[in-house]
Amino acid sequence: MSPTAPAPQSTTSVPDPIARTVGSGVRLDPFERDQVVVLGGIGWSGYEEVFSVRGDRARPRLTYLDGDLLLMSPGHSHERDKERFLMFLAPVAHALRIRFHAAGSTTYRRRKKDGGFEPDLSFYFSNSRRVRDKTNIDLDIDPPPDLAIEVVYSHSAEAAVEVSRRLGVPEIWVCDEEGLKFLVLDEAGRYVPSGSSRVFPLLTAEEIVSWVRRPEGDEGSDLEWLDDLSSWIRNVLLPRMNNAGE
Repeated sequence: MSPTAPAPQSTTSVPDPIARTVGSGVRLDPFERDQVVVLGGIGWSGYEEVFSVRGDRARPRLTYLDGDLLLMSPGHSHERDKERFLMFLAPVAHALRIRFHAAGSTTYRRRKKDGGFEPDLSFYFSNSRRVRDKTNIDLDIDPPPDLAIEVVYSHSAEAAVEVSRRLGVPEIWVCDEEGLKFLVLDEAGRYVPSGSSRVFPLLTAEEIVSWVRRPEGDEGSDLEWLDDLSSWIRNVLLPRMNNAGE
């Protein structure tokens, strides 16, 4: 009888598995709240190991800064806001004839900056032509997105904002339970709050978040929401654009 083969040994030092690590955080309603765990002091090599183990899965989302790694699995409210942002911005940009390249939660990272993040949404506007045929974004040669959007429900956005700053993202929107704020890079490379967006100067933060969190129709569908948005674009936003151009 041949001896039993030894069990294969894991080649990674990452806690097993990532999904269980994410689920071991603070007890929150998993349907509504984000699940967050921070792995402290794992360094860039640990970040790359976690990135490799996760593979092509979209979760958990990873934010790395100065040796620490935040793993986040978004809850329903988080994902709902994220989808609504895209549903709102795409037709608005189309109506205003703003050319854009939607890049979703692409991984943006640079070892030289000791940071990496995967925003809820990201967009290229002025640089859309430079990345439109790319299969991967390499920030050593490619530009960062012109706009990143972070939705947060049970953790701080500070790490993602700092990574975004280091990578040179010109504008980031942070949406939490209190509302939406615009942060834009100043000449010194610091984020400062702004009353208006550089990309969408005709829109206010209050206006955007009111659409993002507007209730669905009586049927529990986004159909009526999209109808109302189309009407608002036609009757409010386009006249506003025309008046601004006069």
